[in-house]
This record gives sequence, structure tokens and C-alpha cells, in this order.
Amino acid sequence: MSYNIFLGGAGRMEPITSVVRDVRPDMLGIQEADDERAVARLAEAVGMEYVLGVANKIHHVAFLSRFPIVGSRNHPHPGVLRKTMLEVQVRLPGETDLMLFVIHLNATATIGGERRRMREMDAILQSIGPRATIPHLMFGDCNSLAPGDSIVFKSLTAHYANRMAGAEIGAPRRERQMTIGALLDRGARSGLFSGETLLPRHLVRQVLDAGYIDCFRYLHPEEPGFTFPAPDPAIRLDYVFAPSAMRTWLLSCDVVDLPAAATASDHRPLLTHFAVPEKA
Repeated sequence: MSYNIFLGGAGRMEPITSVVRDVRPDMLGIQEADDERAVARLAEAVGMEYVLGVANKIHHVAFLSRFPIVGSRNHPHPGVLRKTMLEVQVRLPGETDLMLFVIHLNATATIGGERRRMREMDAILQSIGPRATIPHLMFGDCNSLAPGDSIVFKSLTAHYANRMAGAEIGAPRRERQMTIGALLDRGARSGLFSGETLLPRHLVRQVLDAGYIDCFRYLHPEEPGFTFPAPDPAIRLDYVFAPSAMRTWLLSCDVVDLPAAATASDHRPLLTHFAVPEKA
């Protein structure tokens, strides 16, 4: 499961723990794991071990597992990544090892931000290197849209208006019919422009061209799969990528829709199931 817990889960670790306890993932990648003590308490509460990847500037990542963690390495790539990539090796039942890479990319929603994300992904793919041919997962908050994905601008702009007003996650906002987001939605529906003309979409194509599948979109060609903002999802920012050879192992990939997930963070978790052969 991939889960951005927003600013270290400050003041929200109880509902975050409730979500993780109810979902019971075998492995969990966390973005914005800014408070290691909170991560340690979460791991203890749900019976998992953890490792932390310290970021260059802001927003650490963490990995929790019910299976033994037999190795880990942080890949900060100073000067390229603002955050970091955490590499973890776990020992699955049947003595099968699996590599996992927890990522969190630049968040700026501009063409410059997308170019930076692509540079970050270049460094990440370089770190994975020849291991790209063995079973592994790369997952996290990519802060980027996939080609063809839809957006609900009204919900997205309302979320940022709430943030600017200092409202808590999930706080209701007075309904306004004529907002910038509503006008953008109307323009997109009427064919004046497409969402792809406003927000660049090169990063996910870069990953697909490198030989990965987008697990959610592979299983759900038509569903939106929105993960952000959690109270009223309007955009898909969180991904699980797997080498194309693992597509036959993929069983499910779904956004967690528990009530607590609507207010525990500003992202909803993304839960993926694989049937991993004992001798991968």
C-alpha cells in the first residue's frame, strides 16, 4: 500500500493508524514520513517493522513490512531530488526476495515542475539500473497526471482555497457555483480545452516507456482512480508501477475508500495485491 500521510501525520496519527489497521497491508510505503517517532509508533501498533529514508530537504519516506526487511538503502541524489528514494529488500514466504522502491516526486504543477520530475525519475531509474529486469515495485506520490486521466478542477481548487484559509482536512467549505475550478470544468466539458493542455503529463509516459505498467490504469482503463484531495478526490497522483513482466501477478489495485481515509490525510491510500510465485 502507498500512503502520503501529509506533514508527518501531525495530529492525525490515530485515524491514520486506524486506516492501516483496517486495511492490513503486508507492506506499506509512506510519503511525508516527517516524524520518525510517529512512524515507529505506527509500526508497533500494527505489528510491522520499518525503515526510514531521510530526504534532502523536505518530506522523508518510510517503508513498513510484515515480512522481514533484509536490506535497505537510501538514494537521496542531492541536487536532483528534493526528497529521496528508499530502496528496500524484503524476504517473502518461500524464501523469495522482493525489491521495493518508495518515491515522492516534486509537487509543482507546471511544465517546469514536470521537467524536474522527469529529471528525478531519470535518477531513480538509473539507481534501479540492471535490477529493472528482476521483480520489483516502484511506488508513491508522483505528483503527476497520466495521459488521458481526468481532473475535477472545482474540487481541486476548493481544496487549495481551504489550505490557504488554514482549514483542517475535511472541513466543509461554503458551496460556490462560480469558482475558477467550476469555470475550468465547464470549459473542459464544452471542448474549449482539455485538461492535458493545462497540466503537463510526461512523467508517467516516461515510466511506461521504461517498461513499467501503471497498475491501477492497467486494471481500470476507465475509472478515475482519484487519490487527492482525500475529502473530495479530484485527481490521481499516487501510483504503483511494476515491470511489465509482473502484470500476470497483479490481482487488484484500488483506492482505499474507508470513511477514516477521507480525513486522516490529504491523500487516500492506494492498495495493490499481487500473487507472487514462491520462486520469482
